[in-house]
Amino acid sequence: MGGVASGPKVRRHLLGREAPLAYLFLSPVLLILAGLIAYPFFSSIYLSLQDKMVGAPGTFAGLRNYVTLLGDPIFRKTVINTFIYTATGVILKAILGMIIALVINEEIRARNLMRALCFLPWAFPSLIVALNWKWIYEGTQAGLLNMVLYESGLVSTYVRWLSDVNLALFSVIAAMVWQGTPFYAMMFLAGMQAIPKELYEAAEVDGASVFQRFFSITLPSLTNVIIITVLLSTIWTANNIVFVYILTGGGPNYATHIFPTLAYELAIGSRRLGLGATVPLMFLPILVMIIIVLTRRMLEQE
Repeated sequence: MGGVASGPKVRRHLLGREAPLAYLFLSPVLLILAGLIAYPFFSSIYLSLQDKMVGAPGTFAGLRNYVTLLGDPIFRKTVINTFIYTATGVILKAILGMIIALVINEEIRARNLMRALCFLPWAFPSLIVALNWKWIYEGTQAGLLNMVLYESGLVSTYVRWLSDVNLALFSVIAAMVWQGTPFYAMMFLAGMQAIPKELYEAAEVDGASVFQRFFSITLPSLTNVIIITVLLSTIWTANNIVFVYILTGGGPNYATHIFPTLAYELAIGSRRLGLGATVPLMFLPILVMIIIVLTRRMLEQE
């Protein structure tokens, strides 16, 4: 009994002796995390509690910046825009990505070529994609899209895709969805490749239709992949400034402002660093909730 009881004690003793060496090896990673994550995070919290302008010393303001934002109609509109932008974009990308993955997962001609073409938009930098879509919408005069619609007789006047308050946000979403959908398709396709084909063969023998096989086999098997993909994309979409900044700059009349563009405008455009640092921190609780759900789901999967 003594020998059995001493086993855990010996292991704990050995681990205790190796702990300093382990911390030594981990120290570069800890320093990087402290420098790139911890310091900017706490620095932004400190900045949000100050009335700080560019080039001027800051004064302690307490929670004044938070109260100012909560009472600002532009901030409230930004909250709504961010929710619509993120939710609509993620849902569309998930649906389109699933359809594309189902198609290119089948044994069809030129499947490899189709896969390469489907994944191509995601390979381009977001800046290049946004600039191309700005040319498609408005270009130097009317834009490629308006020219095609007008010449086809589908519209009698040019559509103001990026300057119409009712259309601007959805025009930006369309460009963002075009680039982001291949990521969903790639993730879903990888998950489909791991599903045993015997399940589909058995279901087909039992007389299951295509839709029955999708809802009974494919969708349940992809549950973890779908959740992780959607959560990651939600974080990336909500924090992506490129499409809104390049296409509309937050306009017209703040119709496309989201959290990153509002923070940039306040901190850089208006030079109110304290107020600009407060904007992303107001959005922090939502992101923390998403990260917690994502982490728990990944641990459950392990």
